[in-house]
Amino acid sequence: MPGFVSIVGAGPWDPELLTLAGRDRLRRADVVLADYLVNPAMLTHCRADVRLHQRVAGPHDGVRLNQTRINELLVEEASAGNRVVRLKGGDPMIFGRGCEEAEVLRNAGIPYELVPGVSAAIAAPEAAGIPLTHRQHTPSVSIVSGYEAYDKGGLNVAWDHLANSAGTIVLMMSVRNCRDNAERLIAAGRDPETPAALIRWGTRGIMRTIVATLATIADEAEAAGLRAPAVLVVGSVVSLRERIEWFERRPLFGKRVVVTRSAPQAGELLHMLAAQGADAVAFPCLAIAPPEDPEALREAVAKIHECDGVILSSPNGVAAFFDALREVGLDVRALASKTVAAIGTGTGSHCEARGLRPDLIPEKSRAEGLTDELRSRGLLGETWLHVRADSGRALLGEAIAAAGGDYRLVIGYRTIRPNVPDLLVRSLRAPADGGEGVDAIAFASGKAARHLLETLTEHLGADEARAIIGGAQVLALGPVTAAAIEALDLRVDGVATATSDEAMLAAVLDAFADGGAK
Repeated sequence: MPGFVSIVGAGPWDPELLTLAGRDRLRRADVVLADYLVNPAMLTHCRADVRLHQRVAGPHDGVRLNQTRINELLVEEASAGNRVVRLKGGDPMIFGRGCEEAEVLRNAGIPYELVPGVSAAIAAPEAAGIPLTHRQHTPSVSIVSGYEAYDKGGLNVAWDHLANSAGTIVLMMSVRNCRDNAERLIAAGRDPETPAALIRWGTRGIMRTIVATLATIADEAEAAGLRAPAVLVVGSVVSLRERIEWFERRPLFGKRVVVTRSAPQAGELLHMLAAQGADAVAFPCLAIAPPEDPEALREAVAKIHECDGVILSSPNGVAAFFDALREVGLDVRALASKTVAAIGTGTGSHCEARGLRPDLIPEKSRAEGLTDELRSRGLLGETWLHVRADSGRALLGEAIAAAGGDYRLVIGYRTIRPNVPDLLVRSLRAPADGGEGVDAIAFASGKAARHLLETLTEHLGADEARAIIGGAQVLALGPVTAAAIEALDLRVDGVATATSDEAMLAAVLDAFADGGAK
């Protein structure tokens, strides 16, 4: 029986502009085919086991992911019974190939749906403070392709009609042909002094807006070195920008902040940063894998009755512990007489989501804080089961053993270095080298820092890898992470005061409170 395909509009870039329907489809997807202009932060809504096909400017598994291959994959994956999401920038039916893809699916007998998205034609001008209609300016708007492909196909733009209308004109895909399009409008009768704006990466934290006249907009764009993607807005409504411009006023506007957490755990911080105006970059430096010996975890959990308490060090540890508990036929009732310790408020929140309220969360969210807390309560000498990642410090185990306790360490999961698309890596390069640059990097662990350094080195070489990290504000989630980063011979510029997304956001805001100068 065939699966189902959802052709979903992801919006222009801002992760907050993904619709609730789009988020729902991503959460349920077995397979996602995503376009280049889709913010990777959207993919944090997906299940950990989702299979991703990312459209990039280069080979994909040895085969270029062009439109023909996309059509083939849609049919292949759905025919195998999978729930597939075709994730497209903006709206799939506005200068996209959503209709063409739907026809391919119809002809193959695959059921599908079209899920609308917010078009950049609307979102980019609004982010720039430009209303497309206004009762004192114009009651109409025309959305037009500024790309020559339509002319080549014999579908010529009615320039005379556009030029002589009283409405706002939005030209999509307008950087390369900006001069030609402006000249065509002027030649057809549009006033050369008509206000015009070119908006690059509308709704992103690195959005750039150039305002000029129709006669001079191309010169201004060339002088500014403006590159695609961008939309051109022509009309008197552009003059309203100086009265209602808002996007650029947010505190982190213009700052690219790299979040290095695993994809499933990065979403909340990415959204928080974007809400403050940052261009939040999802750059996963950690991926979660099962332990090398999952049976050892199950055996340890099956003997929970022998322990006085359980120590959980991270949200992933919580998930591993509860999964193992279920696998051996137990549930939360097995912890009725046990002391449950969670290191960090985030870990505690994940426990509560599973129906378990921790008995203690140390004020200092690290091994030292838990050691002090257990000592003050006279609990160091008891029998403890500790579920954590494959790497960690020995301090807690040593303290329990020194107090005469029984410390049982079991590995709940491994943190590995995921593959990162070359396109994403190169986006961290300086604009002069073809990238977008990076202003800050948020690390939640020393391992993430090491993995980022290794990934950048693989793709760009050791010198450029260190130059990219060294040129950014380096922010650490707590002093233990800061020490691990410094052990890599990397500078740390700021340390979050707690192990929470709110604390990391505060650290980023503090880093740029004085302009972010080093």
